[in-house]
Amino acid sequence: PTVRRTLELIGVLDLVPIVVTAADVRFGKPAPDLFLLAAERMGVPPAECLVFEDSLLGIEAAQRAGMAAVLLRASE
Repeated sequence: PTVRRTLELIGVLDLVPIVVTAADVRFGKPAPDLFLLAAERMGVPPAECLVFEDSLLGIEAAQRAGMAAVLLRASE
């Protein structure tokens, strides 16, 4: 509920048709489960996905899923 509500509050929920959270998978990051489920639901092969992440665990999970990944860092 938090993710959907956040997307709604910032006005982009309609732009994100598929939402997958840690509650949808058995194993969280750095396991690749979350990203693999998202790719499956989108009907896109993992190798064609690009993940934007704000944590190194997320980057590891994306790489373990066979996806390219970009680490986002907060600017100071």
